[in-house]
Amino acid sequence: MGFCYFPYENMKHNKNKEVFEDWSRFDGIRENPDDKPVKFMKPPKRYEAGFLAKMDGRTEAYQLLNGAYQEVVSDMGGVESLSHVQICLAERFCFLSFVLRSIEFRIVSEPKKSAKLIGRWVAALNSLVGLAKTIGLERRAKRVANLKTYIEGKR
Repeated sequence: MGFCYFPYENMKHNKNKEVFEDWSRFDGIRENPDDKPVKFMKPPKRYEAGFLAKMDGRTEAYQLLNGAYQEVVSDMGGVESLSHVQICLAERFCFLSFVLRSIEFRIVSEPKKSAKLIGRWVAALNSLVGLAKTIGLERRAKRVANLKTYIEGKR
C-alpha cells in the first residue's frame, strides 16, 4: 500500500454515524484487573497520543492508519533513529491524514453540508502540510553501523 493511496473511501460507512469512536466513554481504568484492555474499532475524534496501540488491529481503520504510520516512520529513517518528538509527529501526521479523508468523504456524501466542511478541510490540510514540512518531504536511509552488524541483525 502506498501512503498517497489511502483507500478510506472503501471502508464501510453508515451515513448517520460518525466515522470516529467516542473514546471518552472509557478512561483506561478497568473494574476488574483481569479484564482485557478495551480495544477501539475506530480512531478517536481528537488526536490522542498512542491511539494506534489502543485500536483493534483487526479493523480496516487500524490497518490503514498503521500501514501509513509504518511507511512514514520508514521514510524518516526507521523508528530506531527517531526522537520521541519525531515519533509523535509521525503519528499525528497519519491521524490528520485520516481526518482529511473522513472530511472528504463527508463532503462528497453530504453536499448540503459541504460549505461548513470545506473550512475544516482547508485548516486540516494546512496543518498536514506544516507537519509534512517539519517531518521532511524526502526519504532518509536507515542507519546501519556496518555490513557485519546488518547481517547479524537479520538472523
